[in-house]
Amino acid sequence: MIGERVKEMRVKKQLSLSELAERTKITKSYLSNIERNISTNPTIDVIQKLAIGFKVHPSVLLNWEEDKKGLQSTNDSLTYIKYRINSMNNEQLRELKDYVEVIEWKRKKISLSDLIKFI
Repeated sequence: MIGERVKEMRVKKQLSLSELAERTKITKSYLSNIERNISTNPTIDVIQKLAIGFKVHPSVLLNWEEDKKGLQSTNDSLTYIKYRINSMNNEQLRELKDYVEVIEWKRKKISLSDLIKFI
């Protein structure tokens, strides 16, 4: 059942219910109900939030495949990023854009002094 899998993954990742609730924006009481199999049919949105909180693909959470590499594949990473971007406000999107630019500069090995000039 999904509740057993959620609890198993939470314990494995050494997260409290409060920490998982904070990561997923799901109430602690609802997470507890899922883990105790009181709520046995969470929505797809809840599954996606849990998967993001655990940093795994939703199919891993549903026990459709083994969790061996987490989000290492490109497709899983892109799915994670797309989902997170959709929940960001304009200020967060601008900040993300700035981070991406820093990463691109880092790859081009631009000197630190040039980077500081931009900041």
